[in-house]
Amino acid sequence: MPIVQDERKLQQAIGAALLTLSERARASLPDTGGFAPILARFSCDSLLQNMGEAELKIAPVGGDANAKERFLEAKVATRSAGSHSAEWVFYGSSAALKALLQNLPHLQAKVRATLVAGAESLLRNELP
Repeated sequence: MPIVQDERKLQQAIGAALLTLSERARASLPDTGGFAPILARFSCDSLLQNMGEAELKIAPVGGDANAKERFLEAKVATRSAGSHSAEWVFYGSSAALKALLQNLPHLQAKVRATLVAGAESLLRNELP
């Protein structure tokens, strides 16, 4: 059975989550310093085999008040939420991240590949 159960809906879900993330980043991502993580989540229940929820997160690197580095993480969890796979798909400045968020097709492909690889790893290792 293929890991991706509904490609069209998976692409739509990732696109909607990235659009939400992009809007929130434009409104509240500072150039420097700490901030509360910016999150977008969606259900993978009918999208990726045996997966539960996916989460996209923008957060600062470290706790330094003058930190300029940010990351964008893509995470997928099993249905039970007992295991997850997460990977950074971006590391850099707020300006670079905001520019990346303007190129949604490229970022969407990167996030999709990361989520699918994470789901495959979880299934291959038979994690609950």
